[in-house]
Amino acid sequence: MSQEILGSDLTAKVCLVTGGANGIGLATAQALAVRGASVCILDLDLEAARAAADSIGKSTRSQSLGLRASVASGPEVQEAIAQCSLALGPIDILVNNAGILAPNPVNFAEIDVGEIEEMQRVHVMGTTIVTRAVINSMVERGFGRVINVSSVFGLLGAPRRIGYCIAKHAIVGFTRALAVEVARSGVTVNAVAPGFVLTEHLKKRIEVGLLDYSRIADRAPAGRWAIPEEIAHAITFFASPASGFITGVVLPVDGGYTIRGDDGESLGPIQYPAALEALRAEVF
Repeated sequence: MSQEILGSDLTAKVCLVTGGANGIGLATAQALAVRGASVCILDLDLEAARAAADSIGKSTRSQSLGLRASVASGPEVQEAIAQCSLALGPIDILVNNAGILAPNPVNFAEIDVGEIEEMQRVHVMGTTIVTRAVINSMVERGFGRVINVSSVFGLLGAPRRIGYCIAKHAIVGFTRALAVEVARSGVTVNAVAPGFVLTEHLKKRIEVGLLDYSRIADRAPAGRWAIPEEIAHAITFFASPASGFITGVVLPVDGGYTIRGDDGESLGPIQYPAALEALRAEVF
């Protein structure tokens, strides 16, 4: 079945992916490029952004560009978007993926307030600043897709992750409010709420004992973590023409993590990381 029939062809569309040099962002940039889009990767690490863009360009033959900016800096974002627009054209699709993790889980009574502020600065203000820089152009042209990356912890509460939860809940509120505001301008605003994803960053946390893969996998009815490509394909659906009548939605992509009521009941064996590599090779 063709991409045109599926409504997933993104030829002639320009996509900006923040935090796109690795993990979910990189998988998303790749998936968008496969569907014909030109892709700009915005990341704090310029070398990694350029390497990712070069790799995507070679593998998909789509136009790609790697740029550096802090999403929390208005001037840096404006400069990067100007460069992207000059090289590729005005931005049609924005994926707000850039974010940070807390150094260590800590009780609220002991948390450094500066850590909470940094979470807001990167996640919330970063999403707000980048979106504000592109939304007027989308509205004027009568088309746009904004996809924000929240988390299951933007829908649930999590002890010892207060700063992260506050930030990810805020992104849900931002998504819904902006979706209403621009809905009659041909612009949709949606969010994905990933569960635990086996990115390089989280692999390192497993290795040092900050995260327990088995316990978390067992909490999800699917019995495993996601791989980045699975989150990317949900994002690309929201980016596609097929999603034009969907706006203000927050889609959990979590293997059922947010719907399980009784995590004391065994659902059978879990799937370990080695099996997920086979999944990537098989499906993506």
